[in-house]
Amino acid sequence: MTPAAPRPALEATGLAVGRRGAAVLTGVELSVQPGERLALVGANGSGKTTLLRALAGLEPPLAGALRWDGGALPHGGARVRAVGVLFQGEPASRFTVRELVTLGLGLDAPPSPAARRRVDDALALAELAALADRPCATLSGGEAQRALVARAVVAAPRLVLLDEPTNHLDPAGRAMVEALVDRLRGHPRGAIAVVIATHDLALAAGCDRVALLHAGRIAALGPPARVLAPALLAAALGVEVRRLDDPDGGPPLFRVIAPRPRAPEAAA
Repeated sequence: MTPAAPRPALEATGLAVGRRGAAVLTGVELSVQPGERLALVGANGSGKTTLLRALAGLEPPLAGALRWDGGALPHGGARVRAVGVLFQGEPASRFTVRELVTLGLGLDAPPSPAARRRVDDALALAELAALADRPCATLSGGEAQRALVARAVVAAPRLVLLDEPTNHLDPAGRAMVEALVDRLRGHPRGAIAVVIATHDLALAAGCDRVALLHAGRIAALGPPARVLAPALLAAALGVEVRRLDDPDGGPPLFRVIAPRPRAPEAAA
């Protein structure tokens, strides 16, 4: 007998999302498989963060349906085992790194020995074990982002949602965060699906699929090689993008070129 296909970590059908009743995105159709990495790419205001908030269960959709692991998003402590989140702009925490990661377990009591082992595992995954007792406010940007990702994955959720995880990081910080996201595919407690909202085209190119948001809808959805094409990016982002493919098979490089100002029209 052929084994049953695994349930999608996330499904969206006919989804419309927005704020105060005004739709930002409509007709969203998504299915994200366990272990898959999906990038959401679009200009500012295209609806990336609004969509992430709906996928996290933080904003009710205006229309359509959402299913997490084939059903409704659970409440209470079970929620962190379904979805982990990191939204951009979180202020520096007064907690230590270990305390911050422990918060991701959603506990109502001091952590048990098993819970402490989960925290240790998440710290090791994020390569933060040596910084576990450091106050978060003393971390570098890359270290702080890795701590937030560790908090999002400590409960081994089926799905993790990351909002601009490499924003404002230097190249070393971006590389460390990207390596951590890569390791989620082989998480010891099961492959974690990851949806990343990003302006970082190189990060998007390393994902399995890209959803390009433009004009209130998903304008293109598919492999990075097809979606991150100069013509599609020019239409969605309003800039010229030159793409250089790596002959050794690595992620492509992107050069964004600002649009030239229009020449003034001659007087009539």
